[in-house]
Amino acid sequence: NHFRLRGADWNDALDMAEEKGESVAFTAAYSGNFRTLAELLRKFAENEEKEIELAEEMELLLSQKPEIYEDTKKKNQVLTAYLDSCMHEVSGKKVKISCAKAAEVLEGMADWIQEHIRKTEWVSDECGHSWFNSYYDNHGRQAEGAFENGIRMMLTGQVFSIMSGTANEEQTTAITKAADEYLYKKEAGGYRLNTDFGEVKTDLGRMFGFAYGQKENGAVFSHMTVMYGNALYQRGFVKEGYKALHTLYEQAADFEHSRIYPGIPEYFDARGRGMYHYLTGAASWLMMTVVQQMFGVRGEMGNLVLQPKLLAEQFDEEGKAEIFVTFAERKFHVIYENPTGKEYGAYQIKAVTLDEKAQDAVIDREVIASLKSDTVHEIRVILSEK
Repeated sequence: NHFRLRGADWNDALDMAEEKGESVAFTAAYSGNFRTLAELLRKFAENEEKEIELAEEMELLLSQKPEIYEDTKKKNQVLTAYLDSCMHEVSGKKVKISCAKAAEVLEGMADWIQEHIRKTEWVSDECGHSWFNSYYDNHGRQAEGAFENGIRMMLTGQVFSIMSGTANEEQTTAITKAADEYLYKKEAGGYRLNTDFGEVKTDLGRMFGFAYGQKENGAVFSHMTVMYGNALYQRGFVKEGYKALHTLYEQAADFEHSRIYPGIPEYFDARGRGMYHYLTGAASWLMMTVVQQMFGVRGEMGNLVLQPKLLAEQFDEEGKAEIFVTFAERKFHVIYENPTGKEYGAYQIKAVTLDEKAQDAVIDREVIASLKSDTVHEIRVILSEK
C-alpha cells in the first residue's frame, strides 16, 4: 500500500521492479508535500482567499472518504477513473473548492501515509539499531533490515522520512545512529547510499550490477547526502546535519584523495575519488541548505526570515559569521554576532537591525520592497544566551 516504484524514482538505477516494486521513500516524500500544500492553503485562507479553482477532473481525487486509504483496489479504481477522464484532454471546466476543506483532505492523506509507514516499515537489528525500509523488490519483499548475509540499509528512505516529518523525534535520533553505524565512512567522503547487499539483485535494479562503492551502489552520492543534511537541519538535528555537509567539504578539499578541483562531484567512489565533477542537483541543494538552513536566511510568505542554525565552531575569532545573499531582487550582507560564543541551542536572537534600523527576526516584505535595488544592505543580528 505504497506508491509503485515502476521504472525508478530519485534513484534511476532502481529500474527492475516494475510489477511489484514499491517506493516507501517517495510515499513518505509525498506525505510531506501534502502537508506543505495544506499549510499554504491555510495561509491563503488567512489572507481572505477562501477558495481555489481547480480543473473539474481533479475534484474526484479530493472527494474520496478516508476509508479507501486502506484499500489499494479502490484507490486504483479512483486513479484509473481520473486518468481516463483526462487521458487525451481536459474539459476546461473548473470547480471552486474551499481552502480549508482542501487543506483538511490533504492533511488527512499525509496523516494516513505517515502513520502507515511508521507501523509497517520500521525495521530493527539485533544490535538495537532501527531505521525505515525504503523499497519493496519485484517479489514484494522489503529491501532492508537484517538479512542472513548482513545488514541492508539505504539512505534514501531515511532522508525522505525525516524531511517529510514521517520520522518522529525518537525515530530520527535512531536513524542518525544507524546511519553512522552502517553508512558513514569518513575516508570515502561521508554517508554511502546503501550497505553492501552482497548480490546482483535483479529484482530491484541495475545498481546492484555496479561494484560496491561505485555509482548508485554504495558510493557517497553527494545529492542524497546533502538532502540528508538538509532534512536534519529542518528537524533541528543541526550537529548531525553539519557532519553530513562538512564531511563532503573535507573530502572534496582533500585533493590528494578526491583528485578534483574544489567543488561537489556526483559521487565519491570507494577510494574517495570525486567522480563526474559538479552535479547541479547536489550543488543547488548544497547552496540552498547553507543559505536557508545553516545561515537561516530564507523567505516565508514573501517575508525575510532570520533563523540561524550555526554551530559555535562556525563563528570566527571575533564571534562573527557572515553571508551575502539576494532576496526579492535586493542584495544583503547578513552578519551574525555571537559575542559569548554560545553553541547552537544555547543562543537566541537578541536584536536585529537593517541598515542600522531595528527590525524583527521576520522582516516584512513591504520593508524589503522599499529598499534600493542597487545597494548592498546590511542586516546585523546580535545573538545572546537563552
